[in-house]
Amino acid sequence: MLLEILAWYIEGEEYSVSRALTVISVLVALALVALVAGNVRGRLPVMLVTALTVAAVVELVLGFVAGFGPVLWRSSLPGELLGLTMIGLSVFTVLTGSYLLILYRRGLYLPYLDATAGPAPTTTKRKVIGESEILIRTLPELSQAMEKALGSCVSMVDQEDLHFVAFFDTQGCCFYTDVLDDADLRHFFHETTADERRDGYLKIGRQLDWLGQRLDSQLSTMGSGSVIRTVVDLERGALYHYWVDRGRYLVGVTLDQRKVDIADDKMARLVDMIRSHFTLPPINQRLPPERGGVLRPLKKERGWPESGS
Repeated sequence: MLLEILAWYIEGEEYSVSRALTVISVLVALALVALVAGNVRGRLPVMLVTALTVAAVVELVLGFVAGFGPVLWRSSLPGELLGLTMIGLSVFTVLTGSYLLILYRRGLYLPYLDATAGPAPTTTKRKVIGESEILIRTLPELSQAMEKALGSCVSMVDQEDLHFVAFFDTQGCCFYTDVLDDADLRHFFHETTADERRDGYLKIGRQLDWLGQRLDSQLSTMGSGSVIRTVVDLERGALYHYWVDRGRYLVGVTLDQRKVDIADDKMARLVDMIRSHFTLPPINQRLPPERGGVLRPLKKERGWPESGS
């Protein structure tokens, strides 16, 4: 409306209500597109692929009508209408394809999982257990079962081995607890702060869960069940992703490479404890390895069997 008034005032044009409404409609449409794109950012790649497919179908139909319409129906589309429509669809296809390629180069859309992360824990508490100063951050309200799960996680973290644990459900991270501010762990921090590591662990945890879901879909035909444990063994420490129940999972971290196995065992016990709070049976019933393993010695007179290759 203001643009139309300025045009009338500066250039002396007649005031056009229809043109003003057109401008308003375009702006409202762009605002709605921006709003919807912001809310569906996590599903945007799939929606863009769907839009590309629809655009290709429309182009196919238009091309068929333009090419065979005069012969089959003795009718034809106006050249201007056909040309503008094809140009618009082609520009949309090129821009969408370029955007999808950029996302692919960034890592299969994984950076965009933040869009569906949900609210982050903000309620902060601190607790001292023995020699460990434990940080606790939760959502404002937790259910009774979630409070019990939080208590189990707090009882497991310490400055010796398991340094960070976060619990996720379908809405995002419900809580996390860690000892990253402990003075004994300062030698593990070189170029990052404790808060930067917390944000990074939450993001990587969502990415590991996304990868686990992709693996589940691949393994579903084998009857292997869900992926319940993923360990990313790093040069310095390790990251753990443990499946708790449908839509629920734990993310754990140790900064000490020497304590990877100990922290892994603590995570397995922690999952069973949390499952009990939700009236679920244990799932990580692992036996310790036997001394010497299960190697069968080969007699000296027996050679290696031929593989047939």
